[in-house]
Amino acid sequence: MPQENPALKDKFARHLNIEVVLVKEDYAKVKLAVQAHFINGAGFVQGGVIFTLADFAFGLAANSQKDSGLAVNVSVNFIKAALPTDCLFAEAKLVSRTRKLGTYQAEVTNQDGAIIARCQTLAYFK
Repeated sequence: MPQENPALKDKFARHLNIEVVLVKEDYAKVKLAVQAHFINGAGFVQGGVIFTLADFAFGLAANSQKDSGLAVNVSVNFIKAALPTDCLFAEAKLVSRTRKLGTYQAEVTNQDGAIIARCQTLAYFK
């Protein structure tokens, strides 16, 4: 693991109070308790919050080794609405890696394990 993981310095993740549960080689799991100001006009968790949680997990996984990985493409599918009472988890793991590119899958679930969103992310390694 690198001396200092750049994703751990993520000020936005800290602002949202995202908790790092586990980081290991090519994998990360994070947790977020939904707060009142995360709720959109329809009464559900705003999609940007869900995306940010998945993106942060990806960032930790992509930077878990010596190379620094940056997202160059992300596809997200929202499966189920997240509720104001939910606690959300995101797990990201490496699927495939070449010298310069890595494909990661991330999944966001609630406290009951229900799938909220799935993401596929392409990382470029500097």
